[in-house]
Amino acid sequence: MSAELSPAAMRERFVARATAKFARNVPDFVALQRLVAANGGRFHNDHGAIRTADPQLRALFVRAARAFGLHRDRSYMFPAKKLKSFDLQAIGEDAGAFKIFVSEVDLEAFPDEVAALIREDGRAQAAAVDHAPLLALLEKFETHGRLAEADAEALIAHVVDRLMQRNGPPLARATLEAVARVSGEAASALALGPDFNHVTIDVRAANFPGIDAMAEAMRAAGFRMLPAIQGAPGSPLRQTATLAATMETAVREADGRLGVAQTEKQFVEIIERSQARDGDGAPLWTQDGAPLIFRHFLAANAEKIFDAASTRLPSAT
Repeated sequence: MSAELSPAAMRERFVARATAKFARNVPDFVALQRLVAANGGRFHNDHGAIRTADPQLRALFVRAARAFGLHRDRSYMFPAKKLKSFDLQAIGEDAGAFKIFVSEVDLEAFPDEVAALIREDGRAQAAAVDHAPLLALLEKFETHGRLAEADAEALIAHVVDRLMQRNGPPLARATLEAVARVSGEAASALALGPDFNHVTIDVRAANFPGIDAMAEAMRAAGFRMLPAIQGAPGSPLRQTATLAATMETAVREADGRLGVAQTEKQFVEIIERSQARDGDGAPLWTQDGAPLIFRHFLAANAEKIFDAASTRLPSAT
């Protein structure tokens, strides 16, 4: 009988495969791994994040994440960005467990004609891929709570290589531009598809005394950074990020030809988590008496992190 993998074991393999895919596309990530190694630290991926405009894809991703032991937890609203978000967390007190931050484009916040363009693109993407193999594997997991190794590998491969990407035709330039006029963050989401738009390195695992020191080391090494660290010193969560590189993205022109647009899609975040506090401001402790580290997110922080990947229209000349 072949070995069976638990959700925790599948999560570990999923993170490794999805992170390797991210590294192939994001030179800053590879450079930051080298910086961490040179500092005597280790790479610990706190979380990844995806953005999608397709409610059905979002629901399928959440269902798949349960096979990795990740469950929907808190919700966050970003009306200025036209996004609504939630986190997927492992149950328990371990703040170091990998998490996913999911953002969905809030179609109700867009003008009707722009929302219709987004939905049209979503239908084209959905029609181009068959998720029946994934659904069959998820039914197996949901019956038994674990999967045979071959099935687990097939599920992980489908999620990373088929679910977490654009599968259909390139985005229409007209759609990209119409969406960008309303929300640069939503435009970047459509351009990339539901792949990780960022992954996040834990500051202390990287052997830095704090996020200020790591951010300064990154600037000195030539990384382009957001202008400020989000979260005050001593708060439960502090984070900042590189600026997404401008990349050439294939688009469909009005006459059907293939063209190229400049978009910002993927970046690297660094994060420092500290002791959580209750509603009265008192520090929280684990059942074993250790500090309970904050494992969620703060909307005020994330609002600014979103700026790291926001596609803007070129200035008129």
